[in-house]
Amino acid sequence: MNSAQLTDLETPTTSPTLIGPDNLADYLSAVSHYCLFLDIDGTLAEFTLNPKDSFIPLSTLTLLQNIQSSGIQVGIVTGRSLVEAKQMLSPLQVPIAATHGLEMSWKQDPMGEIDLLELSQIKQNLTVACQPYPDLRIENKPYSSALHYRKDPTLADISHSLMSNAIHNLDNWTLKPGKYVWEAVPKGINKGTAILALQQYMSQSQPLCPIFIGDDITDEAGFEAVQNLSIPVEQSTNSDSKFPKQLQGIGIKVGNEPTCANYYVQDIDAVSELLEGFVKMTMSDCL
Repeated sequence: MNSAQLTDLETPTTSPTLIGPDNLADYLSAVSHYCLFLDIDGTLAEFTLNPKDSFIPLSTLTLLQNIQSSGIQVGIVTGRSLVEAKQMLSPLQVPIAATHGLEMSWKQDPMGEIDLLELSQIKQNLTVACQPYPDLRIENKPYSSALHYRKDPTLADISHSLMSNAIHNLDNWTLKPGKYVWEAVPKGINKGTAILALQQYMSQSQPLCPIFIGDDITDEAGFEAVQNLSIPVEQSTNSDSKFPKQLQGIGIKVGNEPTCANYYVQDIDAVSELLEGFVKMTMSDCL
């Protein structure tokens, strides 16, 4: 069993419930305000052998635009760099937490402390180490470095070994597993902290119930983050009234892999159906 599989099995799991547009509408019927967080690869864009070949269909971008226009706030949480994420989402304008939350579209500086000299060392180490393996692809981002083995999945253990060696003795860095990829990122950075930052940015005027849809191992921290949030369902100005009811945020996994998300859908097509359901919900609310 390779190290990537071990990481999968160590993911905290639940018995998620299959969810469709009607179920989601029922759940959200008690919520006045909610927001939608989305991963890109494997959620909005099909997973491809070469990440450069991935794209978000125009029909999906149109759905997101319609959801935005109806007043629902939409945010993107992705492992992609901010530059790539903006290119894939164009012409849609949304707040983006990129590189697992290292890059925020509304901030100039990265989240946390980044030692760029150490990152340069990691990138140099990888460039040298990967020369005997032409099927491995190095993706250098502004604040992290990733090693993809999707072209040859049998290189999973070798990829992990090369990445481990690349960050050896660099105590501020850790490895983040994903679908056929290992990524070196600063410790403490994950999609959970990214979602909390997005939630704070988007919820400045009123509490929002967060819904996060993702497909990868890296999205598990995001599911945990939204499902641990309690959002008031109703507010009262009467100090003698009972406490407001609470509703948890919603994590939705794309696919059947082990997950801590409470809900799941089968594939990207089902994600599109959920997005269409959002549009119908907002239209009915306006009637």
